[in-house]
Amino acid sequence: MKKRALFLISDTGGGHRSAANAIAVALDEIRNPEFEQRIEDVAAHCAFPLTQLGWGYSAALRYAPPVYGALYYATNGRRRYKALVRFCEPLYRERLRDLFLDYKPDVIVSIHPLLNHAALRARADAAMQHIPIVTVITDLGKVHESWLTPEADAVVVPAREVYERALSRGVPINHLRMLGQPIHPNFDDVTGGKNELRAQLGLPQNTFVTLLMAGGEGGGKLLHATLRLAKARLPMHLVVVCGRNETMRAKIEEFARTLPTPMTVLGFTDKIPELMRAADLLVTKAGPGTLAEANAAQLPVVVYDYIPGQERGNVDFVRNNGIGVVAINSIAEIVRAVDGLVRNPRRLEAMQRNQELIAPKRSSRRIAALIAQIALRGTIPSDDEYVPLREAISV
Repeated sequence: MKKRALFLISDTGGGHRSAANAIAVALDEIRNPEFEQRIEDVAAHCAFPLTQLGWGYSAALRYAPPVYGALYYATNGRRRYKALVRFCEPLYRERLRDLFLDYKPDVIVSIHPLLNHAALRARADAAMQHIPIVTVITDLGKVHESWLTPEADAVVVPAREVYERALSRGVPINHLRMLGQPIHPNFDDVTGGKNELRAQLGLPQNTFVTLLMAGGEGGGKLLHATLRLAKARLPMHLVVVCGRNETMRAKIEEFARTLPTPMTVLGFTDKIPELMRAADLLVTKAGPGTLAEANAAQLPVVVYDYIPGQERGNVDFVRNNGIGVVAINSIAEIVRAVDGLVRNPRRLEAMQRNQELIAPKRSSRRIAALIAQIALRGTIPSDDEYVPLREAISV
């Protein structure tokens, strides 16, 4: 008999849906028991103005990032966040309760900070306290108060800093599991060495390769950073991934014809796991999913941008763990950081070793295995019962 997993997300940025998709793919690999999954953007089950959460988030980041950052910090406290929860509860309680009653999940997985308390309240309203709730935290560093719900049946954290923060905020140690950031299982499955992968991707063999990214939608400082790096005449080949931003892709392709640095320009691609293994350096914004993917590929990073408040901890994570360079003040600083790493292979090697130490190993598959066991038993297994996916589930 199939088990049902209900993933709660909000499409405020692409990271929450990507994390849910990664875990869902890993759950699909499990055969005993088999799973069906449903990924729900909870805004669709809310009353106005929460229905506009995704639009408001995108608009705030595009037109007023400091305002978004101020709102983030203004709600990042126990009393302040509880006040926000009290305000929002009437906008979602009945509809989220009805979603639970309609789908009848065996396990509920929250992958958005604003949905943890909402899920607990709706579960109680639906008289479904026997259905376990798992929180999967997808931010790094000193995460927002909304992530930390001691009442959840299990809390999955991506890194040591978040583990310690959760403990300090009252999450029971036996509810915590440090399993890494959920990234697509394809990142675990890449085969072949760097030269083989470069041949497959049409990249040069004996040249330093720098990969530039700005998330699935492209944007931010990507265009200006690309142009300045291409004009700097550094000894490297650039690979620029523009995501779904076809306008940016067309602009960069047009500029590339006259720039001195050789360049490969891509749109949205499913070859990110191979590209990260083939590259020598990643230049990116501080999205937690992208940083975790770089960890898995042991690829040093230059972080050039971040979302105020929300991604500040990710910037600190890069700096404190020695896995890259933070260059968030200017485009000139980005160029200096890349130049310094291109010309210093020993520093790059040290960053790679640090990446290996903190890399999420089989993160999505391990999270899926935990969810499967919780769905089967109704409770979180103890540490000594937690073994790799297929061995644990096939017994």
